[in-house]
Amino acid sequence: MKIKKIIIPIICSMMFSGCWDNVEIDKKTFVSVIGVDVSKDINNEDVIKKLKPDDPFQETDIKRIQVTYGFPDLSQLGPNKQGTAKDKYLLSESSTMQDSLSKASVKTSRDIFLGQTKLLILSSRIMEKKEIVKEIIDYLQRNPRVNKAMYVALSEDRAEDIIKFKPITENNIETYISGIMENSKRNSTVLPVTLNELLILLDTNNNAIIPTVKLDKDKNEISMSGTSIIKDYTLKGKLTSVETSDIEMIRGKIIGGKKVIYKDGKPIEFVIEKGDRKLNISKQGDKLKIDVKVKLEGQIEQYYLTPNLMNVATINDLQTDFDKSLSDECNETAKLIQNQYKVDPMELRENVEKYHPKIWNQVKDNWEEAFKSADINVDVKTYIRRIGSAE
Repeated sequence: MKIKKIIIPIICSMMFSGCWDNVEIDKKTFVSVIGVDVSKDINNEDVIKKLKPDDPFQETDIKRIQVTYGFPDLSQLGPNKQGTAKDKYLLSESSTMQDSLSKASVKTSRDIFLGQTKLLILSSRIMEKKEIVKEIIDYLQRNPRVNKAMYVALSEDRAEDIIKFKPITENNIETYISGIMENSKRNSTVLPVTLNELLILLDTNNNAIIPTVKLDKDKNEISMSGTSIIKDYTLKGKLTSVETSDIEMIRGKIIGGKKVIYKDGKPIEFVIEKGDRKLNISKQGDKLKIDVKVKLEGQIEQYYLTPNLMNVATINDLQTDFDKSLSDECNETAKLIQNQYKVDPMELRENVEKYHPKIWNQVKDNWEEAFKSADINVDVKTYIRRIGSAE
C-alpha cells in the first residue's frame, strides 16, 4: 500500500510535467564561434566614471566591446548534403557581454543558443583592458549556458576579421582552428586550451597561456603559431613556436612534433612520438632547486648521411647532439619565462603544491618571487627508436 502511494505521484509527475522553457530546434540559432573586439568607447573611461548610478539611458550610449556571433547557415544542411555549412554573423556593440547577447537577440527571430560553441577568439587589444577582460571571464564562468569545452584563441588582428575569414580547406573558421587544435599531437607548436582550462588557470595561478592566431592579409591565409602569455588578466608577451614546443617538453605533455639539428651542414630531423618528464624539487637555503628530467622517444625521418646511420655509434652520437641542443634550448626558454614574464606555464607550482607540502607551505605566500629566483635545470634525453627512409 505504501509503495502504491509513492509510485502513483511519480507516474503522474512524469506524465504531466514537461520542459516549460523548451524551444523547437528550428527556432534556435546555434552559435559556433564568438569573437570579442574593442569598440569605439573602449578608451572613454573618464566619461564612464562621470556617470551616476541613477542617470537614465546609460546602456544605450556606451559601446566598449563588439561581439561577433558566428552560426551555421542551416539551409545548407540536409540529408542529401555533405560537409559543414558556411557561417552567418550577428554583430553587437555594447558595454557588457550580456548586453551584447541581448542586443544580438533582437536581430534574429530565433533563440540564440551558446551550448554548442566551438571557439572563442579574443583580440589582443581587448587584452589591454584588464577590468573588461575580468568582466568577460566572469560572464563566461557564471553563465551556465556557455559551452565550457570550447577552445580559446587570441588574435593579433580583430576577432571579427578572423571569424569572417574563409579557409581554403573548410567552410568556416571554427572548424579550421578547432581541427588544428585537436590535431595538435602532430604539431607541438600549438597548445590547445579550452575555456574550462583557462578559467581554472586564471583562478589558480592568475596566469595562463593561450594559442595565437594570425591573419596574413598579403598571403590571404590564417596561421596558428606561438602562444600568448596572460598574467593578471593582461597580455604580457608571446612565445615563439619553438619556445612553445619547449614548454610542452618541460611539461612532459609533448606527444608529437619535430626537432632539427644540423650536422656537417645537413638537417637531421627527429620526429617525436612520446615524451615524459620527472621532477626533483628541493629547497636549498632560500632558493628552490628544480631538476627537470625530460625523456623523448621518436625516429629519424630525414637525414643526409652515409649508410653507416644504422651503426650504433652513429646513432649514439646523434642522440648526444640532440640531448645537448634540446637541453640548452629548454633551459634558455625556462630562463626567459622566469626573468621576463615571471609566469609559470610549466606547471611547476601545481607539482610543488601537490607533492611537496612542506616546501609549499614555505613559498605559497610568495610563490612568484620563489619561482623567479628558483634554480631550474632541464636535462633532455632523446632515444632514437627507428630510422626513416634516406633521401
